[in-house]
Amino acid sequence: MLLSQLLDLLEDSEQEIIRLRYFEDMTQIQIAERLGMTQVQVSRAEKRILKKLREGCDG
Repeated sequence: MLLSQLLDLLEDSEQEIIRLRYFEDMTQIQIAERLGMTQVQVSRAEKRILKKLREGCDG
């Protein structure tokens, strides 16, 4: 339940990255190819998203 509430804090594109990374077990390179991004962009987005989720847990 908490995870669902936290995911609701995210934009659709952010949810997609998290879904692919943690629920579909895709690598950052695979996600980048699928979404038309670079691996570095995926890495930075993932870091930003996880920070946002942690802050959501604290708040």
